[in-house]
Amino acid sequence: MLLFVSAGEPSGDLRAAELCRELSARSPGIGFFGLGGDDMEASGVDLSAHLEEFSVMGFSSVLKSLGRILSLEKRLRRECLERRPDAVLLVDYPGFNLRMARWASRRGFPVVYHISPQFWAWGGWRARGMARHVDLVTTLFEFEAGFHAALGVDAVWCGHPLVESIPRPSPGGGDIALLPGSRPDEVERLMEPMLGCVELLRRAGDRREAVVAVSRTVPGALYSKASALGCRLVEGTSAALSSARAALVCSGTATLEASLHGVPFVLMYRTSPLNYGIARLLVRGVDRICLASIASGRTVAPELIQGDATAEKAFDAVLPLLGDTRERRDALEAAGAVRDALGPPGAAGRAAEAILRKLQEMNVV
Repeated sequence: MLLFVSAGEPSGDLRAAELCRELSARSPGIGFFGLGGDDMEASGVDLSAHLEEFSVMGFSSVLKSLGRILSLEKRLRRECLERRPDAVLLVDYPGFNLRMARWASRRGFPVVYHISPQFWAWGGWRARGMARHVDLVTTLFEFEAGFHAALGVDAVWCGHPLVESIPRPSPGGGDIALLPGSRPDEVERLMEPMLGCVELLRRAGDRREAVVAVSRTVPGALYSKASALGCRLVEGTSAALSSARAALVCSGTATLEASLHGVPFVLMYRTSPLNYGIARLLVRGVDRICLASIASGRTVAPELIQGDATAEKAFDAVLPLLGDTRERRDALEAAGAVRDALGPPGAAGRAAEAILRKLQEMNVV
């Protein structure tokens, strides 16, 4: 059996790699090719294109890179037609993968979507559109499976694999962790206010070490100011969080990681005015952007968005989390609720079993 796999972001690359390993363990002889990164390649996927070729975020960045993206998309579709995979496995990255789902289903390829796009924020109209082109959706959060099922999609809740990779809170330490994101745009916009917060802490007499989580997909030059300020640079969010007492965190999966590590944090988010304006028009029924808060159904962290994501406001929000305060105790309690909401260990294995079961029903396996 041969699967085309598509993951266009670092987080999706990791999740796809885990899933491919679990599929290989349950179906010896299975093969993979497609769009991904170093983790997928290490798990045995034959890369047709590297995710760095698709590394854009936000509406304005996509518009600037549209010609290049469409050219790569055409190349991947041509390879699918040449190699004729038994099924198409799409992982997150909705901008590209939803188009791929529509294209693949119209040509008779079974389509599985692993890690559902966050349609509960964007509105049901996109989920209804996806339902016409996807045979199975596997979700990270329980409420997502219910959302898709109500719209007629075959959906299975598998849980979140982070629970397995972070099985217990870290012992912690005294550092402040800075997690500015995994994309160049994010780091460029958030590094300055995060470092400004560190400077304000130092002026207030707090000399704790600042640890910056570095992403392999971000040019090193974007971390130069952090180095000049004497921050310690480490690769990956877990390395930064393992010695942290509190953190400043970009939106997204990093908020779940901070919660699982038991590190109270402040969420910071900045994007271009155009991206933010379009998002505000499209997003419906969501009053917060912190994924940890959405998953657990409670407020896990303060949110500093756009103009509020300043050094001064970050300082005011993070300072209570560094001491022995009620704010810190409440944050630690909320972190425990996040872990409960993500399900038991073994998410990738459950997803692999659900996918193979569905393909067997469709006479693919």
